[in-house]
Amino acid sequence: MNKKEFLTEENYEKSKKKISKMALIILIIGILLGGSLIVAGLVKRSQTNNKYSEESKNAKIEQLTAQKEQISDEVDSEKQNLITAKTTLENKIKPVEDQIKKLEREPFTGFNDAYYEREDKIDALEESIKADKKNIGVIDDALDESFNHCNFYEAKNNVYTSKYCSLKKQLEQKTSEIYNVENDFSDFKKEFESHDAVPFFMFGTFIIIASGMIAFAIFMFTKRREMLAFTAQQIMPVAQEGIEKMAPTIGSAMGTVGKELAKGMKDGLETMTPAIGNAMGTMGKEIAKGIKEGLNEAENNKE
Repeated sequence: MNKKEFLTEENYEKSKKKISKMALIILIIGILLGGSLIVAGLVKRSQTNNKYSEESKNAKIEQLTAQKEQISDEVDSEKQNLITAKTTLENKIKPVEDQIKKLEREPFTGFNDAYYEREDKIDALEESIKADKKNIGVIDDALDESFNHCNFYEAKNNVYTSKYCSLKKQLEQKTSEIYNVENDFSDFKKEFESHDAVPFFMFGTFIIIASGMIAFAIFMFTKRREMLAFTAQQIMPVAQEGIEKMAPTIGSAMGTVGKELAKGMKDGLETMTPAIGNAMGTMGKEIAKGIKEGLNEAENNKE
């Protein structure tokens, strides 16, 4: 069975390509994601600029003015309807009021049955036109230009004046909106709303920079061999030159050390030789003596 080798140049190149692709993928994803956020921020800021442009402001004023004119026409139309309704009510109650006046002008003859019968009839007639007279009064109040009675419950909820009051309120709102257009399109509001695009720019830029740093770190990891080779190529000429210049000095020093060491060893051997010889002779005598004594003991034991 063949042993699988991992430390081969082929495996190294394959791993290097995979890591390089990983770095490229991270960079592309970061640029796409960050770029999308930045584009979204640009679109949002563009929308804000268009919203607060002079053209949009004029268009808003024209739109509100047209709506105001339409409501104003409806108010005038409803005002005529109220005048017509008031006239209709007045014509409706006029015969009854004339009849009441006629009864009130009859000569007083005392508190007799005819008098009380006349009073009851007057009360009944007044009660029959009471609601109509009240509606006429509410219409008069609603049509009064010196005071806005439409803010009060009676005119606002009356069957005849409710629509007119509603239209007048809408007209006031449109007038207020036109007046506030300058404030709605102020530079402060434009600047404040444009800040909504800032987070898109911040996060988009951060993602691009972060992905670029990560991709660069991974890519540089694949270039460690080249970097080490480049570093070695930088150092080797200097080291070689230094070695060449230092070699004679080092050789001379090593020669001196060798000579001194050889001399020391020679002197030591000359000094130690007599002592070693005496020690070896003593050791030989003792060994011979021991052998001799051992042989004598063996002979004695045989006898």
